[in-house]
Amino acid sequence: MSKFSEKVASFCERHPVLYRCALLGENAVKKPVFKCQDCGQCVLSYNAYTCCMRCPKQIRNGPCGGTRPDGHCEVYPERACIWWLINERAKKLGRQNKLAKYHIPVDRRLEHTSAWMNMFAGRILPLDFGKKLKDVELTKKDPPPQR
Repeated sequence: MSKFSEKVASFCERHPVLYRCALLGENAVKKPVFKCQDCGQCVLSYNAYTCCMRCPKQIRNGPCGGTRPDGHCEVYPERACIWWLINERAKKLGRQNKLAKYHIPVDRRLEHTSAWMNMFAGRILPLDFGKKLKDVELTKKDPPPQR
């Protein structure tokens, strides 16, 4: 991201009240609308605005191979496979090309932190940003995970 966004994130992270407000604002939108699972590394815009972490196996790069012929989940047969839903939605939105992007594995240290602040701070980057990811080093200065 930019130096400005990194400064904004750094400022918010040094002020826990501001950080919690940002996290609450993010969750107020993402949880009810997208059923966000709070991984701290959001890829909604690449997955047709469907949280891929809803997969019981938490697979971020397409279906596990156990999807049933009717499009239902191998683990929970009463549910539609989240990747089937993502693909159907991507078809409707004309965004199937976005599904070809590779998502790096989830860094569990970022769970329950603000994906927006993590992106502004440069800990995670949009997949097509074209820059190398910064090393993620969680220190005592970083905000504790919010639950």
